[in-house]
Order: sequence, then structure tokens, then C-alpha cells
Amino acid sequence: MKINFKHALILPAMALTAFLFSCKKEVSNPVEYVDSMDKLVVPENFDWKTTKDIDVTISVGGTKDYQAKSKVTVFNADPSQGGQMMLSGNVAPGSSFNAKMRIPASMTQVYLKKESPFTGVESVLVPISGSSLNYTFSTQKSSDDFKMVVVDPICGDVGDIILTPSNGGSITIDGGLTYSLSVNVTNLNINFTNSGGTLKVCGTVTAGNVNMNKATHHLVVTQGGSITFNDLGMNAAGTITVYSNSTLNINNGFSSGGNVTNYGTVNVDGSYNNSNGYFRNYGTFNVANDMSLNSSGTVNTNGCKIICGGNFKQNTPSGDFEMLAGSYLEAGGQINLTQFRTFLYDGSMMKGASYSANNQNYMYAIGGRSIIVIDGAVDVNSLMDGPVSILYKQGSAVNLNGSTITNGAEVILETNFAGYIPQSACNPVGFGEPPIIDTDLDGVPDENDLYPTDPLRATNAYFPAEGVWGTIAFEDLWPSKGDYDFNDLILDYTGYYVLNAANNVKDLVFDFRVRAIGASFNNGFGFQLEQITPDQVESVTGLIHESDLMDITLNANGTEAGQTKAVIIPVESVEDIINRLTTGSMFNTVVGGGSGDWDVVPLTITFVDAIDLGLLGPEDFNAFLIQNQVRSMEIHLPDMAPTDLANMDILGTQEDDSEPSTGRYYKTLNNLPWAINIYEGFDYPIELMDIVVSHLHFAEWAQSGGTVFTDWYKDLPGYRNVTNIY
Repeated sequence: MKINFKHALILPAMALTAFLFSCKKEVSNPVEYVDSMDKLVVPENFDWKTTKDIDVTISVGGTKDYQAKSKVTVFNADPSQGGQMMLSGNVAPGSSFNAKMRIPASMTQVYLKKESPFTGVESVLVPISGSSLNYTFSTQKSSDDFKMVVVDPICGDVGDIILTPSNGGSITIDGGLTYSLSVNVTNLNINFTNSGGTLKVCGTVTAGNVNMNKATHHLVVTQGGSITFNDLGMNAAGTITVYSNSTLNINNGFSSGGNVTNYGTVNVDGSYNNSNGYFRNYGTFNVANDMSLNSSGTVNTNGCKIICGGNFKQNTPSGDFEMLAGSYLEAGGQINLTQFRTFLYDGSMMKGASYSANNQNYMYAIGGRSIIVIDGAVDVNSLMDGPVSILYKQGSAVNLNGSTITNGAEVILETNFAGYIPQSACNPVGFGEPPIIDTDLDGVPDENDLYPTDPLRATNAYFPAEGVWGTIAFEDLWPSKGDYDFNDLILDYTGYYVLNAANNVKDLVFDFRVRAIGASFNNGFGFQLEQITPDQVESVTGLIHESDLMDITLNANGTEAGQTKAVIIPVESVEDIINRLTTGSMFNTVVGGGSGDWDVVPLTITFVDAIDLGLLGPEDFNAFLIQNQVRSMEIHLPDMAPTDLANMDILGTQEDDSEPSTGRYYKTLNNLPWAINIYEGFDYPIELMDIVVSHLHFAEWAQSGGTVFTDWYKDLPGYRNVTNIY
């Protein structure tokens, strides 16, 4: 009930009209301007929702019947950019997570994230189509976890000589100088003189036969560049560096006595022989036929992925071969380790048709377990030390004569291996099943389980979103019209579902707060769960019933007695959860009047048995104001039915035009409501200020039936008269 004052705050009509029109946004179907709620012409079927409800289906690809599930999460934006969690669930491979989700009507896309112990983390931005959200995550992990990242040199840097040859032309690299080649050119003749220099390739180049046999000869492929040689001679010296996102192609095989470092992609059409050179691979190195490492006195390293179609041979009489953490080597033929030392680090993997290591080879594994997967015969006549497993198939010939296998090394049947090597950007195949820790045995791995020791609970799904408050703004003079400042009660809410492994709801957790009271009535508030009966509720905790002014009787579980549906009365009197810091009329609605802050009311509803999420959808929360401590006087959102304890005789009296037989409730004859639910932050009007003159696109939104300015409540340019907002 209002105290009629503050008329001085109302702008003169002409000035207000001019201001409103100056801020008005152009729309395709403009509606007639009005300066009060009473003048609105609202479609009869308008539901006054600032939200839309969508059907969510999130699927996870896969066919294996794993025990562990993936965690899928819906955010309102990229969480790395401040996006907040809205919905979360657990999904087995080959199945789906299905739910209804309420979002702001203006929202057009969401950010999805999948977390799996099998396939890693995958994120994607997904558009919302109509009233549904559908997306299927693949089973493939996309990751650069093991790929080395370096800074490319710049083509055309200070001091570079810029080359612009034509197709079929020639260039000379001479005098120890640096040359940049950024153009796209074919059939280029490249000549390195004895004094040589550095050639940076940033364009797409094809060349004929090129010799790089001096220590002064340097080739750099960078910034997405690509160069293809018909034949490349590098028998004694020279240096080649291929950077990320760049490509080197060599036809007719490649024999290198110089230094080769790859961060991008190298393709050799033939065989590759490193003869006393220096080899470092941190990208993808493809060899069509055999690959041999024959260098002495140097360390040859694979830091990512080597694929050779033929045999792979380590024949380094005094140089090590290293497989760095997470790296991968695959040979279509034999893996042949004949000399010196092989180091395998933390989860590296080799794969070949057969395996042979003689007594001149020494293999050391360091860190987490590495594996060598062999399709055929295995012949080990060498030292194996540390956590490395050679895995062979049933029926394969295995010879361990003369071997020394120690400190966790093993040669075992493939099917007996219990370890796990994950897929990655460097390892395209991986091996084994991931170790799953599931303490409470609910099928959700601990790493994805918010309640790892509780088999009845697994994850949370938030509304409106994690850390986001929604607002229900009430007028409290029903069945009479109010002044439509929608500040008689500003009730904020936020919360989450606690879901079990099957994505059913075990708990409902709310926070409530009263941010403003623009009324002299002492109101309370409650809500009804439309598809839940009182006996399905185990307990309700957090109720504030201190005033004892209202005749409210509770069941033993905390639900309201005398109701066929579960009704919760969180707060009997809003005065019990506010803190008035200054005296005066109202509370946080009059500039210079009564003001203060508020308590947050935590409320938890626990169900006897977990409830199907579909029974607790957005439409199943029926919030209402209890008018001035009279329990039977309920004010609901438009078209939401009253509870069993409401006075039905008042429906359809005075300004109320409810027709229960048609499902019409709490609307005037002109289809105006007594309450509005805003699913995001809402700055409300000051006392006695009609909402249409505070929020400048509210009228257009209402008269369009919610088709334009769905974000009318936001603080955007031209959207507000800030003078009229508290």
C-alpha cells in the first residue's frame, strides 16, 4: 500500500515526452508511445516473460560402455571471459543429458564445455535455435599440451633483404646476409654460395634441386610459409628450421648431415637418413619410407610426432635418442634400436610392426610409464630400465634372450596392460583405458564429482547462473491496481539444483534477499513446486518465521500444511530480513528516505528420493507474495494459479480479471500484471514512478507482446531515464 508523496520527482509531461522520444530506439514495427502502464495496449496472450525456456540436449559421442561419465556444463559466455555456469550434468559415452533451461529472452548463444577422463576437455560456442539447444561432443581430444611453442622470426625484419622473384626465376643467398621471401612463386632456382646466408620463407614456394652443404647455409620456414624441394642436398652441414604452422616438403628422399629442427610439419616423400647431423622434432615429421638416425655425438629428439611408412632405425654409435613426454613414434615396419642409448620420458609411445633391440642398445624410461606397442615379433637382447612396457599381441613371437629388464620395465601381453596413454595433438591413437577414481562408486569420476564421497550427489546446475541474481518485482495492492512502479517488493533469488549421477535432483538450494520495499504493507513470500507433493520432500531448512504474525502451519518436513502441492514459505515477514540503517518511509525506494541493506536467506529443500529434473523445470516454480500478513491473500506472476490456501473468492474482483476455468490469473482487464520476473540484474523505479518512464523501452516490449526490446531492463544507451531509477 502506498503513501502518496514524492510527486515532485515526476518530470513535467512535455519535457518527459521530449526526453523519451530522443532516446527511443528504432524498430521494424514501432508501437505507439505511452507514458503510463494504464495506457498500454497489450496482447491478451502476452505472458510478460523476460525469459525463454529451451529444451537442452547435450550428447557425448562414443560406443564403449565406460563406467565413468563426462561432465557437461553450460555457461552464459566463455568462462575465461567472465561467463557464468548455468547448467551441468553427467553423460555416459553414447548417451545424452536432457533438461529444460530458462535463459534471458535476449540470449542467442551459450558456451558448452565437456570434461572427460577419456578424451580431455572440449569447449564450443553454440547458437540457440528457437526453443532448443542441441549439441554432440565428439570423442576426440584436441590439445596442444605436448607441442612446443616458439616465437617465429619475422619476415622482412630490419636488415633483411626482400626478395620478389618471378615464377621460374633465380635467387642467390650470399655474403652471410639474411633474405626474406614472402611471395608465392613456383619453379624457383635457389643458389647458396659458399659464404651463404639465411633464407626466410614466408610465402608458398616450389624449388628444384638445392644444395645446402656448408655451415653457412640456413633455411628458415616461418609465419605459415611452405617450401617444396624436388631434391635437397645437405650431406655435410647446413641448418633447417621449420616453425609452427609452416611446412617443408622434400621429394625423392632426404639425407641430412646438418641440423634439422621442426616445430611445424615436414613431409619427406621417400626415406630420411640423418647421417651425423642434428635432429629435433617438436611438430609432425612424416617419412614415406624408412627413417634412420645415424648421427654420432649428438642427441636426436622427438618432442611430438614421427610417422614413417617403413622401418625406423636408431643407429647412433655415440649419440642418444630421446622421446620427450607425451611424444609418439609410429613405424609401418620394424622399430630397430641397434646402438647406444634410448630415453623414454613420461608417457611417450612407440608403435611398430615388429621390434628389435640388440646388446649395444640401452633403454632408460624416466617419469610416468611409456609404452612400445608391437603388432608382430619382439626381440629384446638389451637393457630395459625404468617404467617402460613393450606390449605384444597374442601369438606373436617373443625372444628375451640376453636381455636385462629391471626397475619396472616389462614385456607383457597387450591385453594384460593396465596403464593408460591419452590421445593428444602429438599422440593420435593413445592406448588403454584411463584410470578412474570413483570414491563413492556413483559412476562419476572424482575429478568431475563435486561430491566425491556422496553417492547421492554429483554436480550442481545453477539458476539463473552461478553468482547471478534474478528479481521478482511485485505490486502489492491486488486486486486493486497499483501505481506500477514495481517496487512494492523487490525480491532477488539465486540458486542451484544438486544433481546425482543420473542427473536427478536431490536438493534445491536457494538464496533470497529483499532489496527494496516500496509499500506500507508487511508482506511475506513463498513458492509452490507445481509437480511435487509434500511427501516427496524430506526436509526444508532455513525458514525465517520469527514474527509469528501469520497463521502458518508447517508439516514436520518444513512444507506448509494443508497443501496438495509442496509449498514453501521462506520468509513470513520481509521486515525480518532487512536492516534499516536510516529512518524514513519505505525501504530503498525513496531518495533520502528509509534505506539500508539486507540479509541473505539460505534455503535448502532435500527430497526423499531424487526427483526427475523434468519435474522441476522453470515453469514449475510458482512464486507469490503474501499480502500484509493475511495468508489467504496471494499475489502471483501472471497466469500462475494460487495455492490451495488462497482466497479464491477474491479472484475476478475489483481490477483483477482472473478466469480460473481458462487458466487466466492475476491480470487486469487490459492484461496488466501484478508481478514481473527478470532473470538478470534489475534496477527498479523510485517510489511512485511508473516503470514506463524509468525503463524507456518497457512499453514497446509489452505492446509488442515481447517481440522487441527483450532486454529492456539492461543498462544500455537510450534504455533508461536514470533520474527515475533508484
